Amino acid sequence: MHIVRRCACSKNLPGSDALMKTVPRFRSRLAPAAPGLGDLHARRWARMFAIIPILFACFCLKTGADAYIAKFERTYTPRGQAHLTISNMNGSISVTAWDKKTITVRANAASSVSIEDEVRGDEIKVSVKRNFRIGRADFEASVPADTSVSVKNLMGRIELRGVNGHLSVDSFDSEVRLYDIRGPSADVKVTSGDIIFDGDLREGGSYNFQSVKGDIDVSIPAATSFNLVTRAMSENINLGDFLSSLTGLNRGDKGISGTHLRGGARLSLTTYNGRILLHRK
Repeated sequence: MHIVRRCACSKNLPGSDALMKTVPRFRSRLAPAAPGLGDLHARRWARMFAIIPILFACFCLKTGADAYIAKFERTYTPRGQAHLTISNMNGSISVTAWDKKTITVRANAASSVSIEDEVRGDEIKVSVKRNFRIGRADFEASVPADTSVSVKNLMGRIELRGVNGHLSVDSFDSEVRLYDIRGPSADVKVTSGDIIFDGDLREGGSYNFQSVKGDIDVSIPAATSFNLVTRAMSENINLGDFLSSLTGLNRGDKGISGTHLRGGARLSLTTYNGRILLHRK
């Protein structure tokens, strides 16, 4: 979906009429103010001042176009457990679980942004089409709790709340927040940005959080069983109360691993330039 809106700022720009009216005055003043230059030079200066309001209007046309908002809204009715993929370039992505069986995706985007969707059975893909101009698009989606969600973003905040399906997040520059998550797996990879996870781990599940430059902050119930593997090149690892309850504890140069209670779920935390924080709740 690509909505194109044209800016009428060249007609309605405040002060543009006054600016145009000043051109004749510039012409009348230039001739006597430049004795010896002749009419040719005076006409050249007059033409230069005449195009100033035109250039100004064109600048407004270019910058004002992106101020217009194009709205995208779709509602999908999957027959079974759905898999939603949202791919963005620049902007926020928020996905929240609700008690309906339908999936709703909304976006507010700059007019230069083109959004397209594709549905194949219960696979739903919504994506921003690549463009030389990276306009902003902010997505909000409401999904059934058991929906699997994949999010891809170049830059912009990402938040998932209450989703219990498989989760996948891949971003270059994002702060990723995952709240009330109880899915069977989560795979989050960020080049630059913090990762915050507040939820539970299922037995036998796999949870991988990785940030090249950013903190990883995880909060899980004390009764959760898991196998832990952490690695921080900065050696800044704080496991809180979990540290004393880990069995098979192994401390390396830049990492700590061990088993909490009976093990089962695999929790892997990796950061190259940041902290690892693990909390009981």
